[in-house]
Amino acid sequence: GASHARPPTTGRRRRRRGVMSQYFYIDPQGREQGPFAFAHVAKWYKHGYLAPNLGCRRADEGTYRRTVTQALVEDAAANGVPAHAVSELVRPTSSARGGAVSGSSGLREVPPPPPVASSHPAGGRAMTDVNACMEKLLELLDRVLPIVLEGGLREEFGEVWSEMLHTPPPWTLETTLRELKANWGSLFATQPRRINEIECLLDMAIRQRKEARLAENEVQGKEASAAAVALLSACPKTFPPAVIERLRVAWEE
Repeated sequence: GASHARPPTTGRRRRRRGVMSQYFYIDPQGREQGPFAFAHVAKWYKHGYLAPNLGCRRADEGTYRRTVTQALVEDAAANGVPAHAVSELVRPTSSARGGAVSGSSGLREVPPPPPVASSHPAGGRAMTDVNACMEKLLELLDRVLPIVLEGGLREEFGEVWSEMLHTPPPWTLETTLRELKANWGSLFATQPRRINEIECLLDMAIRQRKEARLAENEVQGKEASAAAVALLSACPKTFPPAVIERLRVAWEE
C-alpha cells in the first residue's frame, strides 16, 4: 500500500539527516541529478521513475560504485528503514510509472524527479563533455592534417607543390580541409574518396571559426569522430620518413 512507499521516520533517520542522507544519481542521458533525500529516491524508485541499474552515490561518496537498487538496500538501515521492510522498499508498486494514479499519496507529496530531456539534449553536462571532446579532436586534426597535405603534395609534385594550392600555407583547419577536398584525387588516387567525411569535419571547423556550438547533439559528435578516423585511415602510409616523423610527433602531442 501507499504506506509502504514512505520509509519510516525514526529517530535514527533524523540523526542521519543532512549530507549523509543526500543522494545523486545518473539519469539515462548521463547527467548527474541531485542531491535528493533518501526518502525521495526511494519513492521515485518504487513508483518506477528510476531504473534499477542507474548509477547512484551518497553525497559523501566520490564515485558511482553502486546502482540505485544497491544504494537503497545497503543504506536502508542508516536511513531508518527496519530490516523487515527493506525488500518492500525496492519492490515496485503495481502502478509504477503511473504518474497521477489515484491513491498514490506519496507522489503528491514528492514530485517526480526532473524530467528527462530528449535523447540528445541541447545542453547540460553531457553535451558540454561532447563539445569538449570535439574541441580536442579539431585541435588534433589542426596539427596532423596540414602535415598530411604538405607531405602528400611534396611527394606528388616535388618542388612545385605549392603551385597546386588555392591557399598558401600556413593553413587553418578549415583551409586545410578545403585543400584536401580539392586535391584528394591528385594526392591519394589509390585511396577511396572521403568527400563526405571532409564535409562533415569542414562544417565543424566553420562552426569553430564562428564560435558556435561544435555539436548540437551526441550523434553529431559521433559522426565527426567517425569521419576523422575514416579520413586519417585513408591517408597513405608511404610518406617520406621525415613526414612520418612529423606526423608521429604531432599525433603524440
